[in-house]
Amino acid sequence: FGEWAAQRAVADEYWRYTIRKLIRYSAAGLFLFTALGIWAQRLQGLLLVLGATGAGLAIALAPVIVSMAGWALIISSKLYKVGDRVQLGGVIGDVTDVGIIRTSLLEIGNWVQADQLTGRVVAVSNAAVFKDPVFNYTQGAPYIWDEFTVPIAYGSRWEQSQSAIIDAVTDYTSEVAEPAETAIRRLPGLSLIGSPEAQTQVYVSLTEHWVACTLRYVVLARSRRTVKHRLQVETLKALARAGIEIASPGLTLMRYPTERMWKEEA
Repeated sequence: FGEWAAQRAVADEYWRYTIRKLIRYSAAGLFLFTALGIWAQRLQGLLLVLGATGAGLAIALAPVIVSMAGWALIISSKLYKVGDRVQLGGVIGDVTDVGIIRTSLLEIGNWVQADQLTGRVVAVSNAAVFKDPVFNYTQGAPYIWDEFTVPIAYGSRWEQSQSAIIDAVTDYTSEVAEPAETAIRRLPGLSLIGSPEAQTQVYVSLTEHWVACTLRYVVLARSRRTVKHRLQVETLKALARAGIEIASPGLTLMRYPTERMWKEEA
């Protein structure tokens, strides 16, 4: 009945999910407490045995206890919640459930290129929050920085490549710059480190083969591959219109053995 009432009374999907989980845990705890109260007298002998073997049980149940402690840390410190995109225990995915023992992730990446779903649901022990860093892509501000590099040939009007690339992504920049800056400014502690640059930038670095022009931009975490595809297509079109040549590694082919250039004397 409690879950049905929460379904009808709460509109927000996240809070509806949270209330349902609390109702289930409360019901399980109440049932366990009642059962222990009824069978307390009969359990006295069993408790004596458990006390004698408590050290062994503590060692055997250590992973479960650590996982439950991890769950308490996740909930209390809001490391992540259902719907966040995180990297946990070496797995990247969208959080679909936060249980007492495990967190379920809808996996992205792995054998699939870029940030695309694989379709697998991965269960990661909550103990991972004590052993590995927790990367949250969407907490606070849903934007992250991304970049890609375009190799420009020397002598191919490379000095115009910066403006050509910036002009190519102007439409995208006008869409995302203002909301991204607003969201980033809301991050806690940002005043202590300064406001990061949310405007699209092109950085030039020299290599022995070409001029490397790197486009850096902000993007919604879940739109990373789509936006990169769009910006790379626009960049290629802009460079072609400007007559700027994309560089590629050069190869020198040699024939072996070399062909003789003289005639043998008779």
